[in-house]
Amino acid sequence: MKTNIKVLIILSIIALIMIILALFFLFNQKVNQLNPQHPVASNQNLNNQNPNTAAENPLPAATTSLEISPAVPPAASPERNNAATLLTPPISSALTRVTKKPFGIKVSPGNSPISPERFSGFHTGVDFETFPDEQNIDVPIFTVCPGKLIYKNYVAGYGGVAVESCALENQPVTIIYGHLKLASIKIKTGQQLNAGDKIGVLGKGYSPETDGERKHLHLGIHKGTSINLLGYVQNLGDLNNWLDATKYLQ
Repeated sequence: MKTNIKVLIILSIIALIMIILALFFLFNQKVNQLNPQHPVASNQNLNNQNPNTAAENPLPAATTSLEISPAVPPAASPERNNAATLLTPPISSALTRVTKKPFGIKVSPGNSPISPERFSGFHTGVDFETFPDEQNIDVPIFTVCPGKLIYKNYVAGYGGVAVESCALENQPVTIIYGHLKLASIKIKTGQQLNAGDKIGVLGKGYSPETDGERKHLHLGIHKGTSINLLGYVQNLGDLNNWLDATKYLQ
């Protein structure tokens, strides 16, 4: 008899536990129906951040360090997207003025189209001569390509000099404008230039403005980004570092 009572009690407890579990399960299911749960994507967490926090921590600006080389050719970079294949004439009637010292001519004090001659070597640039009626007037000189003015100063052998950086046929070059009146170069170093901008005027012949040379323009094109002011080189092979401007004039 006592055994039967114990069995009934145990069964009753089990039944009660099952009823409680069933009720709990039904209650949770009802709650889930009223308040559905969905997984939150990680990007939603970012989008739901406090907007003030994002404003206080903006993304870093793109680097402008000159130590980082562009991954594109010079012609495709922002500063060289108009890399020249032809040059704008630096002076009026440019090609008709090349009558004495073309690119690559070898001169010496004893053998030169100019007298007296104080230089020796292979000419790295092109000389554009002045006409007789231009000796006492300002002769304007213009930039041959788009770029930046990177140097201007008084240089022995030239007088006033301006140097511009640009790209020619997708390669960086520096353009040397020699024998200018230094005071006439109003453009500031670092200033962006367009092809055809006036850079200055020629210096007065046989004066300090041209370091004693005749009134003319020496235009040199040196490959690369370094400034090289040599007007002459002693070895013919060194001319490979320079370009003949007349081959690119429009």
